[in-house]
Amino acid sequence: MDDDIGFAVEPITNCSHVPTDLPRQPFVEKPCAECGEPKENWQCMTCDVVLCSRYRQGHMRQHCESREGHSVCLSYSDLSLWCYACDSYIANDALDSTKRAAYIAKFGEEPPTRAPLLAGAASSSA
Repeated sequence: MDDDIGFAVEPITNCSHVPTDLPRQPFVEKPCAECGEPKENWQCMTCDVVLCSRYRQGHMRQHCESREGHSVCLSYSDLSLWCYACDSYIANDALDSTKRAAYIAKFGEEPPTRAPLLAGAASSSA
């Protein structure tokens, strides 16, 4: 299997580990608090600490696995959310404002809006 080939990821929507008191400020420019790694960092959605990904030194994984209730984190690479307890990407309406704030901090503008899919939108009327 070619390691460069991607695949579709379907986030779960029923993660029970999303904290109720979410961080208000993203820290997209912060390096890893443990090793100083400037890339591939994640923010813990429970305590706000910024640590590097499992593809760098793995400090976020160590943090989440060693602390109860610190399962959900936000990637500053692609603004995805991961739950270590569920071992899955997650989608949760409660995290939308956090993701929006991170997008604005990273790109300096509002995220694009998504139009709802309409029945029959793919068909054309000639």
